[in-house]
Amino acid sequence: MRSLILRKCVLFVLMILLILETLGTGNAANASRFISGSAGAEASDNWQDAAPVRVIIRSNSDWGRILFDDLNGTNSNGIKIKSVQSSGWLEGRETDYVVYAGRKMAWPDTEYNQSITRYGDMVAFFKGLRDFHDAVAYADLTLEVNLDLTRVYVWLMTGGNGTTTFEIVSRDTGGIIWQDIVVGTGETLQARRVMSPQPFFEAGRAESSVAVTWLLIVILVIIVLNFPVVEAVRKRMRRKADRSESRRREQHGMGETTGGEGAYWK
Repeated sequence: MRSLILRKCVLFVLMILLILETLGTGNAANASRFISGSAGAEASDNWQDAAPVRVIIRSNSDWGRILFDDLNGTNSNGIKIKSVQSSGWLEGRETDYVVYAGRKMAWPDTEYNQSITRYGDMVAFFKGLRDFHDAVAYADLTLEVNLDLTRVYVWLMTGGNGTTTFEIVSRDTGGIIWQDIVVGTGETLQARRVMSPQPFFEAGRAESSVAVTWLLIVILVIIVLNFPVVEAVRKRMRRKADRSESRRREQHGMGETTGGEGAYWK
């Protein structure tokens, strides 16, 4: 009975771990919002090309951009654009809509109540003021990631009252590597979003590999716990222990008998 209860407990724990691990990897985009101090470290030379991606921006805001750079244009954020293969509109395009994608592109900002021009790697769109029509822009990119950093970050920026969804999608598998949503308030918003660099090198594969690994572990444990040899080994060890205990008792009993005879003859 105890053995059966133990088996059920072990299987229950493993199934819970499998579910939690799968959910954890599937929701990596939400976890990327936590800001890590290491993401602000200075960039090094350990840059590697990531798997090809497509940046998709779905929005009914006036404009929006995703900045693969820091605010000073030095790429200390740990992720940057290496090249742009194509860009354009997937849905909702009108004649005056524009998509920008490239390296060290100029963009306006305000610092100490003064208008300044910054430069950075970005994908951006502009529809026009008070244009709340739904539209979907895209850009096919090759990104570079600094592997010396455990966390990298991007800047999300929008203007107007609309809602903008930013997605980074694997061009190899079609799986979403990262996703975030910004809801406009009528003013210009700038939000930093932190993420792990690992999914960019295992695009669309991390979730399935983790799930398969845990599933194999569960199956292995089920086989081991129900394999007759295990129970046979337990019984054999139990018999050995019983024989050792019996032998010890017999020796103890003989010792008492010998001691009694010695006292008698004395």
